[in-house]
Amino acid sequence: MENKTQKELIHDLLNYAGKSGVEKEVKQKIYNLVSTKVVKCSLDYDIIGDVVDKALEKRFGKGYEKEQVKFGSESSDIEINIKNVTDLPKYINPYFLYKFLFEYNQNPVLRSTCHDIDSEELERIKEYCISSTYVFKEHTSNIIKSYEQHEKRFFAPHQIKALFRGYLTGKNFKGKQLDRGWSSGEIKINWTNPQLIKWVEENPNIPPNFNETLAGNKEVELFPIEPQIISPITNDPIQNYTQLVLHFKNLFHLKSGKQSLREILIRNNSLKKFNEQIDFKITDSFLPNLEHFTDVDKLIQAYNKILQLIIEQHNFDSKPKVKLSFLEENHIIYLSIHHINGLYNKTIQNTLDRIGQTYSSLIKYQINGLCNLQLKADFGNDKYAGINLWNGKKRTETVLEKFTGVEHILEFPKNKE
Repeated sequence: MENKTQKELIHDLLNYAGKSGVEKEVKQKIYNLVSTKVVKCSLDYDIIGDVVDKALEKRFGKGYEKEQVKFGSESSDIEINIKNVTDLPKYINPYFLYKFLFEYNQNPVLRSTCHDIDSEELERIKEYCISSTYVFKEHTSNIIKSYEQHEKRFFAPHQIKALFRGYLTGKNFKGKQLDRGWSSGEIKINWTNPQLIKWVEENPNIPPNFNETLAGNKEVELFPIEPQIISPITNDPIQNYTQLVLHFKNLFHLKSGKQSLREILIRNNSLKKFNEQIDFKITDSFLPNLEHFTDVDKLIQAYNKILQLIIEQHNFDSKPKVKLSFLEENHIIYLSIHHINGLYNKTIQNTLDRIGQTYSSLIKYQINGLCNLQLKADFGNDKYAGINLWNGKKRTETVLEKFTGVEHILEFPKNKE
């Protein structure tokens, strides 16, 4: 039986059991049946989801999560801490995201949509468009055709494909116009925008993302972006179409300079005022020139959620101290967020059994498909361990002799295995 069918069955049974007209003995049998079915299907209780959480709240009241609720058949009773029941997504290997973005950047046609166009690139475009002059219509036709082939060849999370399709066409997968634009910035200007097409007609032989220096030499005023946008990556204003194209590239390419993860997180800590709540230390192993292709927006979201978790879980008078590292080993890039004066608030076994709502939300909306997530922690009572919170494998512990604090490690593999 597939997960969706199981959820529907559980939902129906619990709703029926919750009706006031059902006899007490019948209710208990239904709850026993549901719990037995769930335990047989998934020891991690992943298939139960929110439907169980809501239904049990109706039965036990809002305080039920503080109790150990007893379920099971007469021959085998099982105790479940219902508060930690979660519904996790199907695992997506983050390598696929890296491969999709890397190959997009390498594609001889598609790369013209994420770089400014200099004289050499302009000649290459005219060559594959089979034209002696730059023709925007032919250029965009080649772009769309190449992207459709790219999307069929390489897998990526649907959010990334939606981002790229919105940027290139202004439409969704069904071919409908995007009312709210593309990216978290809801940008409405794209490669098929009527105003942009009009600009190209008025500036023949000039690509809309022409190199700014060359445009200045030719006294060409590039297509203006109005209203002006502030880049969430660099915090710089985006004033013309060339700058918008470079902003799009910054959404999936970390590199040196203002686009380095180091600089991005420093600006983020200031803008989000995390500096006022946390003492940060950026280690020497945080490489400022380490390049990587990933979903930068989702990465920042995950980083912010982990910092918020650290603030909420910190139980000492002093401010939390967080050490940041960013390095590459054996074709895997690691971002470490180490709460060095922290203590994990659950036991090792509880963490293995039930991942919890906070981590479930983080995995579902940011981590899955972006990176793997590892945890190293001091669990109290001289218990130290590492746990693979999300990497496509069953959660297991690695016993550590000693460990200080709580470390979240985001892993970005550049190889499939």
